[in-house]
Amino acid sequence: MRRRGPTLLLLLLGASLSAPLSAQCPDGSAPPCRPPARASAPSPNSVAVLYFENLSRDTADAYLADGLTEEVTSRLGDLTQLQVKKPNRNAVRRLQDSVPDIAAVGRVLRVSYLVEGSLRREGARVRVSVRLVRGGDGFRVWGAAYNRTTADLLALQEEIAREVATGIAGRLAPADRAALAGRPTRSSPAYEHFLRGNYYVAQRAPRLAARAIDEYEAALRLDPGFTRALARLAYGYWLLLNLNWEYKGLPSDSLLARGFGAVNQALRQDSGSSDSWMVQGSLLAIRHPRTYAGVRAAFERAVALDPENAEAHHLYAVQLRYLGEDSAATAEYHRALAIEPGRAISLQGLGSLRFPARQYAEAGLWFDSTLAVEPGYYLAYLRRARVKLQLGETEEARGDAETAMRLGAGTELAAAVLALAEVRAGDTLAARATLESALRDIPHLERPGPTEALFGAALVALGDRERALDFLERVQPLGLQLVFELRAPEFDEIRSHPRFQRLMEESKP
Repeated sequence: MRRRGPTLLLLLLGASLSAPLSAQCPDGSAPPCRPPARASAPSPNSVAVLYFENLSRDTADAYLADGLTEEVTSRLGDLTQLQVKKPNRNAVRRLQDSVPDIAAVGRVLRVSYLVEGSLRREGARVRVSVRLVRGGDGFRVWGAAYNRTTADLLALQEEIAREVATGIAGRLAPADRAALAGRPTRSSPAYEHFLRGNYYVAQRAPRLAARAIDEYEAALRLDPGFTRALARLAYGYWLLLNLNWEYKGLPSDSLLARGFGAVNQALRQDSGSSDSWMVQGSLLAIRHPRTYAGVRAAFERAVALDPENAEAHHLYAVQLRYLGEDSAATAEYHRALAIEPGRAISLQGLGSLRFPARQYAEAGLWFDSTLAVEPGYYLAYLRRARVKLQLGETEEARGDAETAMRLGAGTELAAAVLALAEVRAGDTLAARATLESALRDIPHLERPGPTEALFGAALVALGDRERALDFLERVQPLGLQLVFELRAPEFDEIRSHPRFQRLMEESKP
């Protein structure tokens, strides 16, 4: 029986429901679920900021609405007097579509207060409407409308955060008043470039990642001391390297050097930046792919500096996964989900841990959960297709691979998975055509990264073992990520081959 998306989504967001088929229990743990305990009342000072609606004529102005939401959330999160929940953007939007009113959203998120609003840009001015409501009954506690220039964005998000905090906690402590007064930059144009960069990098697409880097660099030209922009610039370079994407024809060594240059400068300016330590750890994993020297220490510093940094917990989980520490990785993924319920990338991360462990049914449930939250997430379709192939659900797997192909961003890996499905369906001519087309038309497959080892698996399925091994021996860098990728069941046919075993040994410390 197919599970309905809204029911699963409520589970992901922590509602006290009983659904044994869900991949995530109400308390955030994996099945089997414990009987639900009597829910305690939410903290009286708990609040969640729902993503502001973009009412501008130009959909490109979505970066302003999302940026304002995230900055207000970040400022409230710095206050000692508040407990701020950070629900995932897509999960909350789908939740709002599936429950009857704002009070129901508050009850599902288990917060005492919600902030909601909208933004409309008209030329150089923005009109922002905000209201603070009680989570239990939807009663409006405070509301305001603002008509400001885009040059006032920094002051605007500070003012909104102050009014919300005062409406919840009353008189603010001196330390919290000081935290609200702090600004990441004094340059409004630099700040707007920063918000654009954040919006682009969140899309995780090659062209937009390049645009994000351009926006961060523009921000830094206006304010070289903008530490958060430096950290995000380094993150952009890491993203390009991690996903093996091209950027202005630069070799990977140059991208790595640029990433370290930005993050080291950020840490010189502020050694207490959690994001900077997070990116430092991610870049060190690329610099030292076999030993992971310094990676663990950097991530431990990142999560200690900001225990509520969901991205830091998620990326730490990824590195622990490559280190072979599956239990520790699982715990970090769950910490990311506790901070940001319904976080699609962390949900699929849990599934990706179960797959090489041959726990296919549980892996499939995690990917189902991912797609319930974010139906357009191509990577979850690809990984679910691989699970379905192991379970003998060939047509469903083929459908998932074709969906990923249509979504576009994951076309390279989608071709490998589609070829695997076509082989399993007995259509070897179609599989070979799919695979040869990708190998011919995708330039960087001449120098594949660890995730593209999957093309070697497709060659194995077609019976081209020696060619598969030739392909795998071109993968760079050799290291712990490749070891993780080669744990997958698709490589079992060649696991005992001397060349494969040598490749595994050369990739280990």
